[in-house]
Amino acid sequence: MKTIFSTSVFVLIALIVISALVYYGNQKNDKVTSGISEKIYVAIEGSGEIAVLHPKTNTLIKKIDLSENKNGRTVSYMPHNIEVAPDNRSVWVTANAMSEDMDMSFRVMPLAEADEGHGDEGMMAEKDYDEVVVIDPRTDAIVQRINVGSDLHLSHVSLSPDSLYAVAASQEKGVIYVINATSFQIEKEIMTKDGAGPHGLRISPDGAAAYIAMLGGKSLGILDMKSFVLRDVPLSGAAVQTGVTPNGKYALASIYDTKSLAIYDIASAKLSYIDLPKEAKGPVQIYPTPDSRYVYVADQGYYFNQPSSDLIYKIDLQEMKVAETIKGGTAPHGVVVSKDGKFVYVSNLLSDDVSVIDIAAGKEVARIPAGNMPNGISIWYGEGLDDGAENFSGAESGELSPDKKSLDFGTVSMAKGDVNHLFAIKNTGNAPVTISKIYTSCMCTEVVVIHGDARIGPFGMLGHGGLSSQINETVNPSQEISIEVSVDPTAHGPEGTGPAKKIVYIESDSAINPVLKLELDINVIP
Repeated sequence: MKTIFSTSVFVLIALIVISALVYYGNQKNDKVTSGISEKIYVAIEGSGEIAVLHPKTNTLIKKIDLSENKNGRTVSYMPHNIEVAPDNRSVWVTANAMSEDMDMSFRVMPLAEADEGHGDEGMMAEKDYDEVVVIDPRTDAIVQRINVGSDLHLSHVSLSPDSLYAVAASQEKGVIYVINATSFQIEKEIMTKDGAGPHGLRISPDGAAAYIAMLGGKSLGILDMKSFVLRDVPLSGAAVQTGVTPNGKYALASIYDTKSLAIYDIASAKLSYIDLPKEAKGPVQIYPTPDSRYVYVADQGYYFNQPSSDLIYKIDLQEMKVAETIKGGTAPHGVVVSKDGKFVYVSNLLSDDVSVIDIAAGKEVARIPAGNMPNGISIWYGEGLDDGAENFSGAESGELSPDKKSLDFGTVSMAKGDVNHLFAIKNTGNAPVTISKIYTSCMCTEVVVIHGDARIGPFGMLGHGGLSSQINETVNPSQEISIEVSVDPTAHGPEGTGPAKKIVYIESDSAINPVLKLELDINVIP
């Protein structure tokens, strides 16, 4: 059985009294984003973060790092999908532990972070579990990590209309998980057919059924939410994501290989298709409008050796045809429509941003930088919640921006001693940033902070004694500091030869990037 936190009862109480929550890992976004009544959450799969955007100003508010510290090592997670609960009191994320040859969406990605083979950290052999992560949108703090299993490739998650249950899918193992959103317990595990590859899913407005896109099985899975009986409706091709119109009339599925939209009439069980234009490269996510008249389709392409697209299609479900073709960013992936039906927000996988589409104008009106390979996207509304929020009139935040985030020392001989590099880091935001902690992933790596005439440090690996990690240094807007990094290639002895990655972690109170990571590659020879 899956491991669930034994403190779930206390977490339930904490969800009611949210200010008492204690969250996990290195998460430093504990500031309440007061006054903001609407936010967009985006799963940034490439960097293991959640981007939080403000739709009134089309700006990035902050990023939430999903990594956690386990026994002195940092485990990073790739978020694929994200959904705000209908009651707006929680945000749910499918987060897959990073590992070699890991599937990111539908494709193989290299190891994103590692510190291989050197010293004590190279001896770690713990199994990391894919998680469903729960975030409190009023504080943007992680409040629960639900360990589901290993090597699952958790794809999508969706909440029931009453926000009492979450349904998540494992594309790799072919399992549908039903999670109690109060106790955070996995209550049901439903197996799909061999090779079904469940990917996207949505729950009907009445909560009666979950509609699941079977990528490998080329079918629409319909899961009865009372009996938990799963049946399949064969489709013309590989289904990526589903949608259900708010009036409950249609269940929809994007068909990637046939470049079409499947329309399933729920009452009559009649299936029909709308073909996309000839230039279509491969539709991914879809989202209907509040009036159930239209559905927006992100034509991403890129997967399965297809060229990338930059188009979003607006499909008329009454006329059963494509009504508009809208140009957006590169490889549009995730789609969400605002509840007032005025805007569509589309995450662009390859241009690393979010397109803002004005529905009345029928065109893209803004682009919001979001991060490396944004995927799932959802909107939170704070109206009616008892958090005393006032209208948002702007946000001040600092951000530490390095001149470079990574450095390759190349081949380094143990006989020649330490290698060093000086990173320049500037506060590019409009508010001061206070650095509270600096540490490294390896005992061979040390850091000194240079701020004006002062040299502060050194700082080293956590848990290995001697070097401190605590610091209290404020960097004002436009001010610059230097981070001097030193790596000792002899620290691990003769067994420490070969390629490795070292990471420097800089924790601060920045709402945008609370944990800055500097990566160092080195190949040690005798």
